[in-house]
Amino acid sequence: MNSKERVHAALQHKQPDRVPASIQAGDTTWERLRKHFMVETNEEVMEILQIDTRLMEIPPYIGPNKPDFVNAEGDTVHTHPFGYRYIDKWNGAEYDKITIDHPLQYVKDMADFNAYKEWPNPDDFDYEAVKRFCDENQDKAVCIGGPGVYQAFLEMYPAEEFYMLMADDPDLVKAMLKRYRDFYMEMYERMFEAGDGGIDLIRPCDDYGTQRSLLFSRSMWDGYFADSIRKLAKLAHRYGCYYLQHSGGAISEIIPRLIECGVDALGPIQRAAGMELKHLKEAYGDRFCFQGGVDIRPLLLSDNPEQVRKQAEQIIKVMSRDGGYIFGPSQSFEADIPIENILTMYRAREAF
Repeated sequence: MNSKERVHAALQHKQPDRVPASIQAGDTTWERLRKHFMVETNEEVMEILQIDTRLMEIPPYIGPNKPDFVNAEGDTVHTHPFGYRYIDKWNGAEYDKITIDHPLQYVKDMADFNAYKEWPNPDDFDYEAVKRFCDENQDKAVCIGGPGVYQAFLEMYPAEEFYMLMADDPDLVKAMLKRYRDFYMEMYERMFEAGDGGIDLIRPCDDYGTQRSLLFSRSMWDGYFADSIRKLAKLAHRYGCYYLQHSGGAISEIIPRLIECGVDALGPIQRAAGMELKHLKEAYGDRFCFQGGVDIRPLLLSDNPEQVRKQAEQIIKVMSRDGGYIFGPSQSFEADIPIENILTMYRAREAF
């Protein structure tokens, strides 16, 4: 099997020749991995680690640029294609992106909404790059998708005010979320068309949970987000593509609803209430493919590679039965994770 066939087998709940694997990592970790393997590109790292997926979040932006500037604190301020402004702050190990201006925070009612004109435009992205990416990765499982409707919206509107607005003005929130859904529907459809059958997975990222529960009630989730997921899943399936929902936290309460909405897979499976791997496999393993689950904290941050190996092997043993599993971390590899633990984690597949 090649990587594409291996991932498809897992998604179809068939037993592949070996457990397919994915990777998520910050820039500093990628740099450390390149240095460790003495190679120049992330692609070379992924080949060495036998990673089966390749990700393009959204196409390169080719629309009107808003130039960077330096603010009063001396920080360089960048403007995202969606319109929010952010700075990169060094945390001692790597840079964190900090949003400092939410353009929709001034939208307080439907009149403000109707007056706002700076919505992202699907025309401002390079879809030829999607075709090139698929052509370069014909034997890999190609995945697309960045921040989902909810996650992108939180960059545009302050989170605390957004949660209040969900209760105070549902019609306004639904109208704004719909604008983002319509944008994503158009952008993803153009990506599918450009990919010409080369895209295997769509992966919108929306973190709906805390470590203990959903961020909002299940009925609120259903009222605000389910329809967008349903429509995106239907679009993906129309192009022969699987829908992988990325969400961290304790979201077991909505897993049945995700399945009803047409979602095929869920990742990255963090250690959180109700998200025990054995339970998830037993309850949903015949209908759902899972991705990830190898804990960043505390496992991969430990100084015990042998414990990493044992737990990674146990996770593979539990989750890969009858397919339905893509191996990977519970979140992006951060700069403080020992390289030896990352290598040990991926070597654990050799036991199967």
